[in-house]
Amino acid sequence: MVLSLSSPLILASASPRRRELLRSVGLTFKIRPADVDETGLPDESPRAHVRRLSRDKAGAIAHQYPKALVLGADTIVVIDGRILGKPKNKKEAREMLQRLSSRRHTVLTGFTIACVRAGMSRTKIVQSTVQFKKISPEETAWYVNGDEPYDKAGGYAAQGKGASFIQAIRGSYTNVIGLPLCEVVEELNHLGVLHFR
Repeated sequence: MVLSLSSPLILASASPRRRELLRSVGLTFKIRPADVDETGLPDESPRAHVRRLSRDKAGAIAHQYPKALVLGADTIVVIDGRILGKPKNKKEAREMLQRLSSRRHTVLTGFTIACVRAGMSRTKIVQSTVQFKKISPEETAWYVNGDEPYDKAGGYAAQGKGASFIQAIRGSYTNVIGLPLCEVVEELNHLGVLHFR
């Protein structure tokens, strides 16, 4: 049993998590990371931010490969209305974990599927809520001294050691990892390009 597509699929992302998730359902695809400035715009809401970046990423690669389906995505962690990006150092990683400790936060992913030849671009936003336990100073030190926090939105990996901080998730688990797999496959199916064999 495999999933096949009627057009080539390109993932416009270097994320190993997104790559693994797509492969987990049997999809074949090429990887062409999009070089897009991810800086937020003034007064841009979190939802507008992920919508814009997913469109920009998909669009940048779709124009290079007009016959292909291109999947672009952007995932952010939001708490108190503030976007938590990827921590640049231990100090930022520690501050993010302290902010998330004992609280709920939101994970938003915008994803866009685009094909220039078909004149098509579809964008969806998926939201999940994550509840963290109280994280002790010892756990914080253990985590920030490892490699895991530093290329992850919000400074933690739900599929890695960071899972030990998660008490509950409401919504898509794969969204928290970086790509809402159910919704992406559903959208490909709705577009009529996905075949179950």
